[in-house]
Amino acid sequence: MSSVSGVSVGGVSGLDLSGMDLETALMAVQTARTQLLEDSLRQQLDSVNARNAEMAGLNDSMTAKSADNLKLEASSVEMQAQIAELKDLQERLAASKCPNPEGWYGLSWGQGDDHALSHATLKQIQDSGLTVPTGADAPRDIDRNGTMDAKGRVVQGWVDQISGKVAELEGKIKANTATVETNKNEIDAAKRQVDALGNTQQMEMMRLQSMTGKRNEAFDVMTNFIKKMQDSRSGIIGNMR
Repeated sequence: MSSVSGVSVGGVSGLDLSGMDLETALMAVQTARTQLLEDSLRQQLDSVNARNAEMAGLNDSMTAKSADNLKLEASSVEMQAQIAELKDLQERLAASKCPNPEGWYGLSWGQGDDHALSHATLKQIQDSGLTVPTGADAPRDIDRNGTMDAKGRVVQGWVDQISGKVAELEGKIKANTATVETNKNEIDAAKRQVDALGNTQQMEMMRLQSMTGKRNEAFDVMTNFIKKMQDSRSGIIGNMR
């Protein structure tokens, strides 16, 4: 046949068919077309897999941020309870503070000077992490009536420390609230991105199915062509016998 190079047949270009007989040329074109479809299908599959991975990453991120929000909200609730307890302690201490900085009042003086409550109040002071002085300023039963007493300036120090602790906890709650809000905004943005990717993915899957069908069809055509070539050659050989 005549020399043919750089032909374009069925989307296949750049083939040098010079010196080939018709069957060989057709086989070369069909093989190249099949390989082209196979390469395109592989690229499409890689694209679909990459988009699936991106969507999975976004879903994982949303799950992690949602879990983080639950922890932050639970932490804020716990800190709010701590604030309520500290403020209650602060009010009781303020009501039981001796006006004289060096004078002594029972730690439950404002609540009827109850013996058990005065001891419970001192324990709550310790459990709250407030500084309990030692030596001459240490709380004690100064008048031997069974209640725990403390100097006016010591009690005032506790009241001031509680104000600092409450402010610190309120700052943490505010930070938690800001982080939760940021996470919610990022989750909403991720949801929109996942929805957009999902819509695109549906189109890509339809394209993938179409390309798979074309690839399979090309393989069938090539297989049938090879079979016909073999049958033709077998017939020629049979006639020669």
